Amino acid sequence: MKKLFILALVCTLLASCNKNIPANENAAIRYIGDTIAVSDNSPVLKDLVSVTAQLQDFTSEFRTVGTVRPVTGKLAGIAPPFAGRIVKSFVQLGQKVNAGSPVFELGSSEFYEATKVYFAAQSAYELAQLNYNRQKELAANGVAAQKDLEQAKSEAHIANQEFEQAKATLQLFNIDASSLQMGHPLKVLSPISGEVVKSDITIGNYIKEDTDPLVVVADLSQVWVAALVKESYFGAIKPGDHVEIFTNAHPNKVIWGTIYHIGEILDEETRSLEVIVACDNADRYLKLGMFCEVHFLSSPTKAIILPSTAIMQDQENDYVLIELSKGHYIRRKVETESVNLDSVSVVSGISVGENVVVKGGIYLNR
Repeated sequence: MKKLFILALVCTLLASCNKNIPANENAAIRYIGDTIAVSDNSPVLKDLVSVTAQLQDFTSEFRTVGTVRPVTGKLAGIAPPFAGRIVKSFVQLGQKVNAGSPVFELGSSEFYEATKVYFAAQSAYELAQLNYNRQKELAANGVAAQKDLEQAKSEAHIANQEFEQAKATLQLFNIDASSLQMGHPLKVLSPISGEVVKSDITIGNYIKEDTDPLVVVADLSQVWVAALVKESYFGAIKPGDHVEIFTNAHPNKVIWGTIYHIGEILDEETRSLEVIVACDNADRYLKLGMFCEVHFLSSPTKAIILPSTAIMQDQENDYVLIELSKGHYIRRKVETESVNLDSVSVVSGISVGENVVVKGGIYLNR
């Protein structure tokens, strides 16, 4: 009796499960390559919803985070090129300076020695050149021997090379050789125009040559926002697109920027790419190092937009189901870009006017 009860229970369960078995298990769905045929009496048909693909006005948008950075070449840390003692300051915090403006003066024995070498090389070159000119004049009048002329020429050439080397050594440290005077301290100059955003100058301090920058000059009239963009959004942005920047300091203030550069190296851990957004910063709303929210907006265009539910995946590709006629469908490989969490833009694979299954396509998976 107990065995009969168990057998009856199993049969009941099997009958119940059979009602929920997908149509393909009931042989109501036939597959011929990428073509799928669904019989008229299959319950799956009522769960399949299709829409006609049409072009729509479309602006891709998404949000991410970014960090404010200086524009390359618009921030300079100024450190002394030699060890020495600070004897004078020409700047203070917030002061505007031009490229080539003096920042501070440094008394340095190393600098005095470099100055001495420079003037010695200059004097030696002038004397050698004078002797060479004299020997040329004598040779022209038949008085000087040819070997004396050649020796004077060689000495002038060597002296010129040593003088140029001395000048190059000073230029390496941004020192204007034309303004040098023996015994005078070194005037350290700003390499760029901008504003003094940091100053650690203390008159009388002895500074080593490997010290950190004493003064930082930056041009912050324009800054960069470095944003991290996920791989799925790469196709939705291009240089020149407008971007909205929001900060916690001014949450209701929209700061506009444009995409300046899209990186080429993907971060393998985050699957993100660094995108540089150039922003006008005349009002100084953006501070270096500040975190901000970046809202990307692509240029308006026309595109086929579908619900994300229309897109299915196999091991290699994304695909959709195109409805050829009632009960007849074909798998079609597509390329898409994310629009938001619920929609995608179709890049290729679908033509305007085709009917696309946007709901229930999962029931036709093999």
